[in-house]
Amino acid sequence: MIPEKQVAVQLVGPDELVLNEEKDVHKPGPHQILGKVESVGLCFSDMKLLHAFTGHPRKGPIIEGIDQEILKEIPSYVPNELPTVPGHEAVVEIVAVGKGVTDYKIGERYLVQTDYRHLPTDGSKAAFGYNFEGALQQYVLMDERIITAPDGESFLIPVTDESSASAVALVEPWACVEDAYITRERQTIKAGGKVLIVKEGGDYDLSGLFPKKPGSVVAVGLSDKEKKQLESELGGLKPVYADAIPEDLFEDVIYLGVNKGTFETLEKTRFAERGIMNVATAGRKFGEPVMLDVGRIHYEGTRFIGTSSNKPADSYKYIPATGEIPDESDILIVGAAGPMGTMHVIRSLSLAKAPKKYSRDRY
Repeated sequence: MIPEKQVAVQLVGPDELVLNEEKDVHKPGPHQILGKVESVGLCFSDMKLLHAFTGHPRKGPIIEGIDQEILKEIPSYVPNELPTVPGHEAVVEIVAVGKGVTDYKIGERYLVQTDYRHLPTDGSKAAFGYNFEGALQQYVLMDERIITAPDGESFLIPVTDESSASAVALVEPWACVEDAYITRERQTIKAGGKVLIVKEGGDYDLSGLFPKKPGSVVAVGLSDKEKKQLESELGGLKPVYADAIPEDLFEDVIYLGVNKGTFETLEKTRFAERGIMNVATAGRKFGEPVMLDVGRIHYEGTRFIGTSSNKPADSYKYIPATGEIPDESDILIVGAAGPMGTMHVIRSLSLAKAPKKYSRDRY
């Protein structure tokens, strides 16, 4: 028997949670399913949403990828200032389906995959537990047109009854942990990609910078000597020389300088997803803390490399082929006191050749 009302934790504003004991249990429309929540985990990402609310990029409206009229049919779609229900590490049992639903049946059990990557917001992607209500409630409504990717893959992962709900819910954070190690890292300038070089002071050696040919290169601030060397390194590709940093995104950003403001501008506004930012200081120092968005390293695969020499090609030699921990290495786990930090500790100590020394930084 599905009740008409349920208990739910709702986020109604920044740092403002309420316990709603009379929240409606939505009846599925023609293309919708209703899941009974078996288990839901809490994540530090929930804290980010709690503090930011409408400022969180996943709380914004979907800007493309689906007909806006369809979104109006989904009461669990709650962008912008609409109250949402957090909770994205969830296991649900299907208890009701709409007449037009084709891929899900009552009684089936699923692990929820959170990120709807085919549905962009302004700055991120739509997600379960953000601009769609999540699982900190007894029943959650999902729409088949949202939880099915354009290639037909479902964002609900079927699970059997063999494992407990809490064990299954831990798959999501464990997957995040494992993903940190299986990445294949780019170790050179991206072939066919867009490169931006910005120089402020110093004398630089640009040799060896292009083992692979980029698609385009824009350079700012180079001396005549450096321009000549750059053109020689690029062969037949002609670079563009600009007087100011252009308004564009680049897969490789090479900063030859030590100015905090310039670095932060490049990182925030010129650095493309899965890009590499290379800083060569030529023996100089910034002299003050520099801010960067570490969240993009996790969510967008951005990478930062650098050298204190005047040869930016030196930085690339230190990039590992993958994110895997080298055998018997020394490791530092930042945030090891938290749940996912503990997972990283457990994983590292379970390797065939475990680290010979590790430090837990509880910051």
